[in-house]
Amino acid sequence: MRLVYPLCFIGFFIFFLVLPGQLFAQADGQFEKAPSLYRIQPGDKLSIKFFSNPDLNEPSMVVRPDGFISPQLIKELRAAGRTVAELKAELEKAYNETLLSPMLTVSVVEFISPRIFVGGQVNKPGRYDLREAKTLLQAVFIAGSFTREAHRSMVIHARPDGKGDWIIRTANVMDMMSQKGTSKDVPLRDGDFIFVPDSKMSQFNKAVESFRWLAPRFL
Repeated sequence: MRLVYPLCFIGFFIFFLVLPGQLFAQADGQFEKAPSLYRIQPGDKLSIKFFSNPDLNEPSMVVRPDGFISPQLIKELRAAGRTVAELKAELEKAYNETLLSPMLTVSVVEFISPRIFVGGQVNKPGRYDLREAKTLLQAVFIAGSFTREAHRSMVIHARPDGKGDWIIRTANVMDMMSQKGTSKDVPLRDGDFIFVPDSKMSQFNKAVESFRWLAPRFL
């Protein structure tokens, strides 16, 4: 039975021209393991196979737009935002109530290209291929750089936590771009969201509220 369940715009470009790849090379080195951390997205097609219960196999299960899947015998559960290993653990935990020591495998047979999201005070907000922007600075650059109203010293970097929420940090891009700055560029992962608040928004909590309001419109 199934259950249905204030650096100027010019200065920003000078930064990319004057510092030839040093910062990005460091971030790319940290990014080498990203493919193993691929997080499932709505629209991905999954294969779920059981070792001792082949009648429960799901050779082609599509993740719904809301991020959930509806396997047999158990309640629907969230797949989007989780890695394959995390989803496997959740499925085994759920099936443990009806099966004796369930053992299964999960694989992504068709997937949406890894992507990131950039919103707020940038000139071209939207979704971008992760291969085009592997770091926070690259993401801002590919999104057309900051608008005049951008709060460059409090850029929000949000990462899916695999449980339907976000791990939220801030990045001081002004400090990153300064030759005397101590902040380092941030490598991105699939599903990350970069949100640039308005410069008039000085409180972190208010910026987070604005991000949470905006994020569902991109996903």
